[in-house]
Amino acid sequence: MSTRHSFASWLWRIPLCTSVLVAGQMFGAALVAAVGLELPTMPGSAEPGTLFVLSLAAALAVALALAVMASGLAGRWWERWAVLGAFLYVVHGVGNAIEARIFTTLGGELATVVLHLPAAVLGALAVVLLFPAPPGETLGERLAMFFRAWPAGRLTLRAGLAVLAFPFFYFLFGMIIAPIVTPHYARLDFLVIPPIPTMMAVLFTRSAMFLLVSLPVIVGWRLSRGSLIAALGLGHFVAVGFAGLLQTTFFPAVLRWTHGVEILADSVCYAWALAWLLLARHRPAAEEWRPLRERPA
Repeated sequence: MSTRHSFASWLWRIPLCTSVLVAGQMFGAALVAAVGLELPTMPGSAEPGTLFVLSLAAALAVALALAVMASGLAGRWWERWAVLGAFLYVVHGVGNAIEARIFTTLGGELATVVLHLPAAVLGALAVVLLFPAPPGETLGERLAMFFRAWPAGRLTLRAGLAVLAFPFFYFLFGMIIAPIVTPHYARLDFLVIPPIPTMMAVLFTRSAMFLLVSLPVIVGWRLSRGSLIAALGLGHFVAVGFAGLLQTTFFPAVLRWTHGVEILADSVCYAWALAWLLLARHRPAAEEWRPLRERPA
């Protein structure tokens, strides 16, 4: 088994990446203060020590998710840096700020967007340097292969279905948990249920953004389809919900756990849909996609 795949090597790389992410968060907080922006007002926040521990746990989860994605992502180091940095920033920073803007009255959306930028840039850089790429073509070459493999009409159709996938699973699992979470919403005055047209506009905007930053991961993926679904599902789960829910101590526990399970189901199903729609036609031969440790010497 190569060092890249050994469990022991992850035991020091993940904490190091976590430290870089925490440093990025601190730098982001200083940047927010320097430009005079106000962060969201958190009702009934926990003690500073508790919040620090929870933010450390969230950074650990983000580091692990990025490392899993990096381990199967081919390309030059700066290509992988751009792909993972954009993924984390758009899904975790911008996407959640947009959702908070329409579902809460906490404010601070612009500050949130600024806050998450340094952590995304520095955290993704640490991950790609510590978790080497599997051998293969550059990301630019794989993008060219991808677009050559798909007829324009079919690719457009599948991309359209991919944009529909996120709202579909969002509503599907949202309806399943509605009887559990709805009674609690009335007791939380900072939550807002927007009109359906507004909600749909935001969902499709986030879906298009998520597709744009997920597609390079799909194109550059060098391992199996199943590992792509696991990695992309983990990445979306952590960035969309888990990292944030860990720190929302002002949410009742039942909401945090229920929404956590909902977002996990959303993320895995969404990753499966993206892999099914966009991976198959541009994959190289099976031997070329086998993990290094499984190839014959």
